[in-house]
Amino acid sequence: MEPEERESAYRSYGGIIGAALMTAAILWVLFHVVTAGIGTLPNYQQRAIHLGGALALVFLLYPGARRDSALLRFGDLILASLSVVVLGYIVWNYDTIVESTWFTDETLEKLFGVALLLLVLEGVRRALGWLFVGLILAFYLYAYFGGYIPGPLGHRGLSIDRLIYAFYLGENGLLGPLMGISATVVTLFLILGALLNSSGAGQVFILIAMRIGGRIRGGAGMVAVFGSAFMGMVNGSTVANVTSTGVLTIPLMKRLGFRRNLAGAIEAVASTGGQIMPPVMGPGAFLMAELLGVAYLQVVTAALVPSLLFFLALLIGVYLYALKYDLKPLPAELIPSAREAFAPFPLASLLIPIGILIYFIVNQYTIQLAVFWAIIAIVAMMLAGILLRARPAPTIRTTAEQVPVADAASIEPTPQRIASMARSIRDGLYDAARGVVFIAMIIAAAQIIVSLINLTGLGVTFSQMIVSIGQGNVLLSLVLTMVIAIILGMGMPTPAAYAVGAAVLAAPLINLGFDLLPAHLFLYFFASVSAITPPVAAGVFAAVAISGGTVMGTAAFAMTLACSLFLIPFLFIMNPELTLQGDPSAIATALVSATIGIAGISIAAIGHCRGAVSWLPRILIAAGALALIEPDWKTDLIGLALAGAGLALHLRLDRRMRSAAVPE
Repeated sequence: MEPEERESAYRSYGGIIGAALMTAAILWVLFHVVTAGIGTLPNYQQRAIHLGGALALVFLLYPGARRDSALLRFGDLILASLSVVVLGYIVWNYDTIVESTWFTDETLEKLFGVALLLLVLEGVRRALGWLFVGLILAFYLYAYFGGYIPGPLGHRGLSIDRLIYAFYLGENGLLGPLMGISATVVTLFLILGALLNSSGAGQVFILIAMRIGGRIRGGAGMVAVFGSAFMGMVNGSTVANVTSTGVLTIPLMKRLGFRRNLAGAIEAVASTGGQIMPPVMGPGAFLMAELLGVAYLQVVTAALVPSLLFFLALLIGVYLYALKYDLKPLPAELIPSAREAFAPFPLASLLIPIGILIYFIVNQYTIQLAVFWAIIAIVAMMLAGILLRARPAPTIRTTAEQVPVADAASIEPTPQRIASMARSIRDGLYDAARGVVFIAMIIAAAQIIVSLINLTGLGVTFSQMIVSIGQGNVLLSLVLTMVIAIILGMGMPTPAAYAVGAAVLAAPLINLGFDLLPAHLFLYFFASVSAITPPVAAGVFAAVAISGGTVMGTAAFAMTLACSLFLIPFLFIMNPELTLQGDPSAIATALVSATIGIAGISIAAIGHCRGAVSWLPRILIAAGALALIEPDWKTDLIGLALAGAGLALHLRLDRRMRSAAVPE
């Protein structure tokens, strides 16, 4: 079963068991919120409690087999308890463990290390499927049998004792830096996003998106693009973004004439772009800033133009498909008025938490503290809404019969609204807990892989191979780097995919002479688009679960929409001006060149522009767009000439065809 199918395959309990599980999950989530506010525990302890809770919950939430989907087995309770014990050992013996460089109680710790590895493999299997289990085992086989592998991929090989220690107690093992990011930043952003949704503030994103994009041709698709851009920037996962906004946008698109595969593809690609959208960019921007030792604001500034190009390319793609399939704007009765979209209190309930988040980050407070106060602000705004008897956010209308705004008389009395608020918070925290469990399993798998890459020196090997195969050809080296980054990131949330890619591929990019920040942004972009790239295509699977389309059909549309998006990282790494480095005239020139390039690739890929585009104009336009990658005025002129010739030829052929179709 694919990861996203498992998102809807949680066990559903009632009665005392259900209440006890929900209470335990919410208390575990609140641990992350409280420690963000008062200060996190020492690294090993914070991470061990985080992973211990996630492992215990994965055995209680996810069935071991489909036939057990409605049952809680005694074996699951044993596995959950064992998870708490083996990670609780690290919490309890923290002082001894951090002062030691080897096992302190060799027999017991080896036993616990093997037990934890088996527990993680089973937890990963339940949440993510066999693919990740196979990947982890392949890396372990590589680590152990490295001495028997000939050629550049061979290494000395690692003993079983060394592998167990590195996994269980090593500072870069299972509880290493990636798990630290999961235990703090990623988890807190997932909680923030879940509470925004459950409080109703998140739907303001969709209302604003409907107001902005609804009147444009293909309006339902435009709503998906704008809504996912807004929501994705406070979310750490493409899958989480698809499942939160897609439940509204995908049915709306289907109802208004979009093919189900196209509807799913638009949502998947738009949710992917949300990961790179300033001013927040989800947890990935903070991870990059931490890895590079630069200010968060520097990362966001560098990502501004590339992210805008990403969404410009997607909007062009949606518009071209709207022309191709004659898709209309949203019906007037579904478009919220300015009063509805920008209703003062719901808008304030959205902007105040995000404003607080940005304020704390810009003033260089810790990320944890910034998200903590944003979460507090969400709850405070919910309380203020009750005290002020403010109207809730208007209903998002997907049919003409729905009533947009509640009358003052229909606002619930205060006791009922307090109870409703409590339920919203409870549901938001429980949704967050389930999301964190799912992401924690992915990050556990990623952390193991990164650890083994570092232990075996595979990152250095890849660096040398890329430089050797590229033979000084920068473009070929970049293409190789792109392919490896996408493969390494498949199925992972963006922060984990980026961390794995950076561990392996950052060094070769730096060795090729690229600046540090553009090089890491290049990897971050492809870590993001790995979510829509077959065969894993996590974002596509999540969208298909809502749209009812086919995986391959949705992936085909997604890859067509993303053609120009794959061009953008090449543009900004070859033209650092697109990361706002250099003088204004150079930046403006690079921006115009890049805009023409992505528009050309979109037209060539989709094959429509005021009519179907035949193959020869498509080839000329695509060749011209690709020529604009090279930062040289000569290639720019060649590119403009080719693209212009292709477009002129298409318009001439289109006019001739239209004239022939008119009866005399």
